[in-house]
Amino acid sequence: TDPAGCRDCYRCVRNCSVKAIRFKKGQAQIVPKLCIICGMCIRVCPQKAKSIHSAMEDVLHAKQEGRQLIASVAPSASAFFNMKDFAEMEKSLKDLGFHAAEETGIEANIVGLAHLEYADQHPDRRPVITSACPVIVNLIEQYHPDLIPHLAPLVSPMIAHGRLLAEKYGPDAYIVFIGPCLAKKMEIYDKAVAGVIHAAMTFRGLREWFAAAGMPCGPTSP
Repeated sequence: TDPAGCRDCYRCVRNCSVKAIRFKKGQAQIVPKLCIICGMCIRVCPQKAKSIHSAMEDVLHAKQEGRQLIASVAPSASAFFNMKDFAEMEKSLKDLGFHAAEETGIEANIVGLAHLEYADQHPDRRPVITSACPVIVNLIEQYHPDLIPHLAPLVSPMIAHGRLLAEKYGPDAYIVFIGPCLAKKMEIYDKAVAGVIHAAMTFRGLREWFAAAGMPCGPTSP
């Protein structure tokens, strides 16, 4: 939260479903242990006083170190950037300096089938709650622990794809996930999967990178 921009409007407090924001000396403060990283406070702030760490500098630093930049791009990129096909995104990312770019959807189908298999093998755990969304996982683990037995013990498509890319491109690969979800930025640091994805970037962050690089030929959001 930018203190200079945060004024006494309380909109973030009213819209936080888990009451993870407190006010102190007229400033909104997020309580980390209560936050589920849903991003609602960022979306509703009229002063645009809330933001999240940009991964662009981290990725550029890795590039300067000579690491191979490998992108895992969420399927919804085609909607955000109004792309006709993934080849447009792949070319634009390579123009930015990425060595390769692949669609996360490759693993989404496999993870989906794994959930189906898990549900069939564990009828006592039904209904099975998929573990692809880190916000849902955070919500259950922090506020509804009684539902944890129903949460599928499977990694998200992002993590599954990251592991696949690591095997394919080797130890020098710097794997960057690009998607719409803010919570992915925290998921990559979860102890169980830390190190699989090196950086997580939002579509908005990538759009800003395209603009900073002066790439009008890159994908553009509608």
